[in-house]
This record gives sequence, structure tokens and C-alpha cells, in this order.
Amino acid sequence: MQYLRTVKLKDGRECVLRNGTEADGQAVLDLFNLTHEQSDFLASYRDESTHTVEGEAVFLKKKTESGNEIEILAEVDGIPVGLAGISCVGPKCKLRHRAEFGISIDKAYWGLGIGRALTEACIECAKAAGYAQLELSVVADNAPAIALYESVGFCEYGRNPMGFRSRKTGWQALIDMRLVLDERVNKQRDAVLFLHGLGGSAAEAEHYRPLFPDCEVIGLDYHGIEPWTAGQEIFDTVLELFDEYRSVSLIGYSIGAFLAMHASVDGLLKKAYLISPVVDMESIILALMAQAGVTEDALRERGTIPLEGGVALSWEYLDYVRTHPVEWNAPTAILYAERDDITPRETIGDFADAHGADLTVMPGGEHWFHTEEQMRFLDDWLLKERD
Repeated sequence: MQYLRTVKLKDGRECVLRNGTEADGQAVLDLFNLTHEQSDFLASYRDESTHTVEGEAVFLKKKTESGNEIEILAEVDGIPVGLAGISCVGPKCKLRHRAEFGISIDKAYWGLGIGRALTEACIECAKAAGYAQLELSVVADNAPAIALYESVGFCEYGRNPMGFRSRKTGWQALIDMRLVLDERVNKQRDAVLFLHGLGGSAAEAEHYRPLFPDCEVIGLDYHGIEPWTAGQEIFDTVLELFDEYRSVSLIGYSIGAFLAMHASVDGLLKKAYLISPVVDMESIILALMAQAGVTEDALRERGTIPLEGGVALSWEYLDYVRTHPVEWNAPTAILYAERDDITPRETIGDFADAHGADLTVMPGGEHWFHTEEQMRFLDDWLLKERD
């Protein structure tokens, strides 16, 4: 990463903050050795260093070329006086949202505002790099540093009483601090996306708002029932909500649940509540074909065959569900009706077992929850599953 900024210090002088480059190898090594002589609050002593000018040059070149790491040099009157940087905690999926922060300043320049300037510059770079959290460890006796970190938003989340063992003072407690950079984490609202069934509408989301009083409940009028088109709509909507809200959950009704499971959104969801979900579309299509006396060869040849009631058989649809099995890993609760005439009890049970979903069966219930008794059962189920 690259950075350049000039700030005015408390004594009126200007301080240039810029990313260290390959040419700064000697200057950075000298500054490292100096600051590690001056302070007992850093992680090592000068005589323990194995750094070389060549190694520092390679290190700074790598940081300059990186898209998410940086080492920033502070210069006053052309003299390097401070160094700070951010580095990724780890490249793997579970770690790459976290960055570590480190800083050191020549003692002769303490108290001029260089520490704050470098800290704020690193926070700016961490945000630009897309990190969700910036982390640091500081010696508990380093009160000025702790005050600085707290003033820019860092919060303590843990302590290690034996973090360092000083040659001078013995055990030094370390305070672990973190700064949340991802605005979604700071938001106070969660979202629930409602996906209606066949013939339904987004307006049905109104029913669920009292059941999620602390959330924004949003209905989506997706277009069509093809998973390759409606699925993209659902994915785009969830992604937008994920950027705006602290978390996103989903209520999927019947074919709405089926479309959600083909939208690649499970990794973004806090929880999914599936009501009478369609989990085996292939069997439904084959049953319709059998009732209409349509063979696979005929459907393949004609592509689309209209049926009564405005429904049409589609070879593209059948081929899609056969070649795109459900991959679903979101925490899921399923409400199934005992008298569901679309999905057999054994099928829903197998699906719940295969995907680790909690399954609740309403005795005497129907696929379309619509009577007062059925809706009361549905509401009680949702309230229970929310807890």
C-alpha cells in the first residue's frame, strides 16, 4: 500500500507520513534499533535483533506492493522519527478480516502528536484495505499509549498478566485492544428478508414484523420462479442488506425457500426460517409430467409444454434442478405441515438430517398455512426458534 500525508505537530513543525520504500532499508533499521534501546514497552531488545539492511529493504518493498499491508515512516525535517504499520493476522478465510497494528517513535519526539498521526494513518489504511478489525497489544504500564488508543476508539478485550518478561521490571501485563472498522458491526439493526410462495407477494412480510420487533423485516417481490434468475435477485438483495445491516436472516415460504437455497446466500445468513419448503423440485416436476402424460423425451424435444392453470413444464428447469443439488449450510429451522401435499414427510426429514436443520411438524397442518390455528402455530414456532 502507498500513503502520503503531511501533518503539523504541536511545536509547529511539519511531519511527513509516507509509506516506507525499498530505499529506506537503512533508515528503518536504524530507527528500529534506536527505539528498541529507548523503550522497555516493545516486544524485543536491540541485541536480539537479526534484522539487516537488505532484509528491511525487502520487507518494505513487499509492504509497498501489498494491497492490504503497509509500513508508514514519519519524518521531521527529513529525519525518520517514527514507524507504524498494519499487517494481516492471517490469509485464510477466518482470519483475513483482522489486522495487527504496531508503532514505535524516537523518544526525542514523544509528545508532539506523531503517535496520534501515525495511528490515525494506519486506521485509515486498514479501512481502505477492507479489514473489519484492527488489533494491538500494549504494556499495561504504558498509560500514554493506552490513552491514545482509547481516544481513537480502541477497546480492551483481554489481559495477559505474564505477557512480557522484562529484564528490568520482571513480568509485564499486556492489554489486548481492538478497534472495529466494519460499519455493519456498529449498526444496531438486523434485517429479516421474507420470500413469499407461489402466488404470494412481498406484502405478506407485514405479518412477520411484530414477531421481529427489533429487526427490519423486508419483503422481496422476486421475478419469476426460475432459480437462475430469481436466485440472482435474492443474492443481490441479501448482499445489499448484508452491507447495510448488522446481520441478515431469512424467512422462506414454499418455493421462496427453494429459490433461496439456490441463491448462494447461506454463507451470509444469521439464520433461515423455512416454512413448508420445497426441497425436491425434481420429484414435483416428474409428478406433473406423469399427470400430464408427458415423457422426458417429449419435454426435451419441445423445451416447454404448457399445462392447465398457467403452469408450464420446462426441460431447462428439470435439467437445472438435476445438475444443481442444494448446498445449504446456514443455521436453519424448518416448519412442516403433517398434511403437506407437496413434499412427503420422509423427504423433508431426510433433508433436515442432511443439512443439520431443526424440524418442527404441525399436526394436521397444511402446506399453505392460512387458518387462524395454523398461523398461531407458525407464530409460536417463530418466536420459539428466535430464542
